[in-house]
Amino acid sequence: MSREFEHDGKMFEIREAVLDGRYCVRVYLGDAQVSPEYSATIEVGQDYFSQHQQRIIDELAKIAESDVRNGIYLQS
Repeated sequence: MSREFEHDGKMFEIREAVLDGRYCVRVYLGDAQVSPEYSATIEVGQDYFSQHQQRIIDELAKIAESDVRNGIYLQS
C-alpha cells in the first residue's frame, strides 16, 4: 500500500508493507528511498492496537511524513 504527499514542491510516496513479521514504512522520492525504514514487529503492532485502537503502521507513516516535512530525509 502507498500514499503520496507534497512537500516543498516535491511529491513523496510513503510505501507500507509487511515484511518478515514486521510492519514497514519507507519514504520515496521517485524511485529513490529517502528515509530510513520505520518498522515494528507484528506483536508490537497488536499490543499497540489493543492499547490505542489504532494501527501502528498508520502511526509509522505519520512519523515518516512528519520527518520529511521537518527536513529529515536524504536530499539529492
